[in-house]
Amino acid sequence: MRRPVLALVPLAVLGVAAVLQSPSEAAVPLPTYQVYAVGHDSGEPSIGYDTQADAAMYTAGTTTVRMRWDAKNRLVQAADVSDPDAVTSFDPIGFTDQRTHRSFTSQLTLACSLLSYSDDAGTSWTPSTGCGPATLLDHQTVGGGPYTKEGRPATAGLTGYPDAVYYCAQNGYSGTCARSDDGGLTFPFTSPAYNAPGVHSDDAYGGACSAIHGHLRVDSAGIVYLPNKGCGGTPTPNNLTNSEFFGGAPAVIVSEDNGTTWNVRKVPGAHNQDESDPSVAFDKANTVYFGWEDGTNPTETQLGIKSAAKIAVSHDHGKTWSKPYDVGRALGLNNVQFPEVIAGDPGRAAFAFLGSRGIGDDQHIGFVGSWDLYVSTTVDGGKSWVTVDVTPTDPVQRGCIDLQGTSNKNVADTRLCDQRNLLDFNDITVDKQGRVLVAYTDGCVKLCVTDAAGVSHSGISMVARQTGGPLLYAKASGPLPVTVPPHTTPGSGPTPSTAGGALAATGGTPALAGLALLVLATGGVAVRRRQRG
Repeated sequence: MRRPVLALVPLAVLGVAAVLQSPSEAAVPLPTYQVYAVGHDSGEPSIGYDTQADAAMYTAGTTTVRMRWDAKNRLVQAADVSDPDAVTSFDPIGFTDQRTHRSFTSQLTLACSLLSYSDDAGTSWTPSTGCGPATLLDHQTVGGGPYTKEGRPATAGLTGYPDAVYYCAQNGYSGTCARSDDGGLTFPFTSPAYNAPGVHSDDAYGGACSAIHGHLRVDSAGIVYLPNKGCGGTPTPNNLTNSEFFGGAPAVIVSEDNGTTWNVRKVPGAHNQDESDPSVAFDKANTVYFGWEDGTNPTETQLGIKSAAKIAVSHDHGKTWSKPYDVGRALGLNNVQFPEVIAGDPGRAAFAFLGSRGIGDDQHIGFVGSWDLYVSTTVDGGKSWVTVDVTPTDPVQRGCIDLQGTSNKNVADTRLCDQRNLLDFNDITVDKQGRVLVAYTDGCVKLCVTDAAGVSHSGISMVARQTGGPLLYAKASGPLPVTVPPHTTPGSGPTPSTAGGALAATGGTPALAGLALLVLATGGVAVRRRQRG
């Protein structure tokens, strides 16, 4: 019998925000969010949305939870629908293909993974072989989507499943991907994606990439994107795992022939700090949105003290990019982690990340700063962004966030961050109406919430769900109405001094009237402020 998970009430909503747009543009209603406890504890969550079941599928640890909400944003179901054969592993990954309504859960076993899929939102699960030949060791990702029209393999669709399914992993130096043509049952077709002979790149190392990649995604034309936090770096002899090349630039590693060959496409002007995985998504016009943690390290063993949430847009599958844009600068953010990107209708995308105003090396004990969850939204293809603080009164973490894994650049380093509670990543998806949902881990509970010196090592599974403002799917009825927080009345709430940044409303939205307004042109040519009266 499956164990039910209690459906908890929403815990918090939007507070701090910055509006990044041209003063000449029409004001966009401010997005709002509510956060919900999922019902179990674990880091590095995955979230997908089954539009047929109208349910979110949340995976963390060995647990998969099916979540549903009603029209009043109440969480009405949070049911444990875990694969009964799931076992504790090194990495959990969940993925839902919205085209086919098939959900996957993967548990890493180093040499391979235990992978199962469900076509009924977790009511039943079918096991698979789990991986492909030579796709071994660490940090696996599972994704899927249609095949490209040109070069469609003869084995595609023979079992009745229309989409390709991909499994990629890294072996401490290079990344390898495998393709399944039978819906994820087997993965016989394997090819190197980066740091291997035969990979098309502008260097002699097959990409010269970090050995850690992010979550794979496939666009509607069948083009496959594997995001990597740094390619084109300098070879180094003294690293353990995770990064054999120093520096480089965030890149998408792209296959336009169903995973047979791969191309490394870097973002000019971007920088790799070798911490969080980047994230890639595309809207229905297949415009690519690529978000990453941008920062530099002075040396191999000396880490940088600042990083930024940057995003760039491509209209040609990553061959060329817009100038990278910092969506957290107006809020005074000095360090970021866990970038996650999702997109919807043409021109509409969202970019979630953790941000802190603290300055310092956040990978070592002694970092001072609290971390909130932020979401930035564009409805004009990346020309302007609206950034909101989803957790202004309840930090996600205080102090350092360990992203060095089980090894680090200096094995004699005794000051490596001792807070590994958030693990390696968050995740993001969009529901059938176009609401943004962010899966994250709350590492700051009890005394940590109110005490600036408080530190906890918790890992509470959470979801932030959009409740107001523009959707990622345009509707004739317009955006969702802005939801007023139950503990906040119009014109009230934390001041900029207590919240640590500007509070914002866009164009006199009634629910948020009276709050401070910050409007900043993306080209940096205009700033207008209206203080609270």
